[in-house]
Parts: sequence; C-alpha cells; structure tokens
Amino acid sequence: MTRRIVPLVALATTIFIGACSPAAVPSVASAPTAAATASQPQTIHVLEDPADWTEVKVGSLSGCNASTCLGDYLVGRSRMLDASTNKEVGTLLTECFVVDASSERYHCPSTTIELTGRGQVVFTEDAYIGQHRSAGDYPVIGGTGEFLGASGVVTTPADSTAKYGDFVITLTK
Repeated sequence: MTRRIVPLVALATTIFIGACSPAAVPSVASAPTAAATASQPQTIHVLEDPADWTEVKVGSLSGCNASTCLGDYLVGRSRMLDASTNKEVGTLLTECFVVDASSERYHCPSTTIELTGRGQVVFTEDAYIGQHRSAGDYPVIGGTGEFLGASGVVTTPADSTAKYGDFVITLTK
C-alpha cells in the first residue's frame, strides 16, 4: 500500500468499527434525553404574578412630559404559576420598551420564562401594558435545558380572565 492509502484505510476501519459498537446502538430501555424530550410537541400553560418591576422614564430626557413616553421601558421579574394548580413553577424576566406611547404598546425583545428544574424558554413579544389586554402569538426564539433548540409559539389568549400575563407555550421542537 502507498502512504496515502494507509491513513484512509485506518480512518474507514475506525468509522466502521465505531458504528457497529454497542455504544452506538440505542437501548430501548434507556430514558429519553433532554434533546429527545424537547423534540416532542408539548404545551405549557402558565400565569404571571408580578413580583418586582421598575419603570425607567427616559422619554423625559427628550422633553416628553406625558405619563408614558417613547423610549421609556419596564424591567421586571414575575413569579410563574401553573395555570391549573396555581403552584409556583418558575420565573419570568423581561425588559420592554415603549414603541407607541399613546396606546401603551411595548416591545419585549427577549422575554424569558424559566421553569424551575427544566430550563428556559425565550420569546419576543409586543405587549400592551396598562388599560389594554395583550393578545397574540409570539415566536419562541431560544431555550436552555430541556428546551434547548426549541421552537414554537407563545400565545396570550384574548379571552383570558387572568389579572396579569397568561402564557400558553406550545413547543413544536
């Protein structure tokens, strides 16, 4: 054999032996991994219970004297409650910027819902904060833990009777 062929034969042998080894064959009895769990569609319904929020009034720097000014933002943390049991299951963290002061419309570029012991689901949303109730579908843009690589949608139902945020997380991946 020539010197060029020997490394190729060694590589092919390594790949063939590795592919046929018992470690490469999944066991039926093995528990699903986090990646396998995240690939199965699932729905999670949680309600928001505000804990610590701060309004930052930066619009006044441009001369705005209204109660809500373009550029103002909210930074906050809320407890997340299971919608059926009302038990605390995690935390919501977000930062939302005023994009339409007259309607109190905010844009929240990366709202994070952390579900204790499971991971985080990150989504982007446009919310009406104040007199209006937000309703809509917002894309999941990331996740960690059990939700690593997740995609899907977070819906805020228009017919919700929740006092604060109502989030139905539907993960498709």
